[in-house]
Amino acid sequence: MGFIRNDTGTILPPFGGERVPWIGGDLQTIRHYLRHDAPAPEASEEVLIELADGDRLLAAFHPATGTRSKGCVIAVHGLNGCMDAQHIWWLVPEVLAAGYSLLRVNMRGAGPARPLAKKTYNACAGGDLVPFIEAAAARDPGAPLFMMAHSLGGTATLNMALDFPEAAARLAGIVTIGTPLDMVATSRRFSRLRNLAYVRHMLSALKQLAGDAPDIDDDMLAAAQSARSITEFDELVTAPMAGYGGADKYYRASSVDQRLQQIAVPVLVLQGSNDPWVPVPPCLSQPVPKNPLTGISVVVTRGGGHVGFHDSRLNWHIRATLAWCDAVAAAD
Repeated sequence: MGFIRNDTGTILPPFGGERVPWIGGDLQTIRHYLRHDAPAPEASEEVLIELADGDRLLAAFHPATGTRSKGCVIAVHGLNGCMDAQHIWWLVPEVLAAGYSLLRVNMRGAGPARPLAKKTYNACAGGDLVPFIEAAAARDPGAPLFMMAHSLGGTATLNMALDFPEAAARLAGIVTIGTPLDMVATSRRFSRLRNLAYVRHMLSALKQLAGDAPDIDDDMLAAAQSARSITEFDELVTAPMAGYGGADKYYRASSVDQRLQQIAVPVLVLQGSNDPWVPVPPCLSQPVPKNPLTGISVVVTRGGGHVGFHDSRLNWHIRATLAWCDAVAAAD
């Protein structure tokens, strides 16, 4: 029980194993979707960011509750998520109780930010995350900044760290949760017949996201609505909007598994062994760091599903992230 791989030694709390009745990768994955019981966040400061191309970004800032902030956690959602997703709402009480401030972000065009942007986020759009680093630094000056990114948002975050190293250097560390490192392998795994229900749900949400985009081209909208799979949607919509000539080129461009070691910022990769969406091998193939607080550390739990990690205390990945942030901040 616990871990298949743990590069962090005793820094992280143990994963206590999957909690009844949330046994197995699927139930771990959909627990929050079924229960929908995350506490609604308290009042926050609205953060509106103007981009050079006319689009705008939207986030919500929660200041630390103590007299002095230990740092700021910038929370990035996954595909078809937003700052009001259940896995983001669950962060609010635990992050604030741990002495950190929190910036809940919408990637471009996500959730309540959909009317503010003609463009839409993707796994390569790491540049869109840079303004959130600036916003967090302005609201929690002098505090160490951490970016905690989920699923596809983690892929975008890692691409940001690779493509914008000067901006990423302002971060004390990055934590990714259930993140596709190899987008080609992830596409194959997600498209399996056993994931048909997931595909239908995600595809419907993607079509809705495209349909709600302001001033979307009629041909692009028609292509979005005609897609019969996630891969076909990426082929017809995501890749062209991101500037790539097809889904395969987009997947290869956004994959970070072969470049992860080039990131100069400390990174913690958390992955469940039975994730039905994201394959484990790209995580296990990474070299073990000499120092878990300065390199790329990989932790693979026994069980946990996709952004699940529901043990007897629920949301183990939040506790693990905060323990790692504490250790990184103390090491500085």
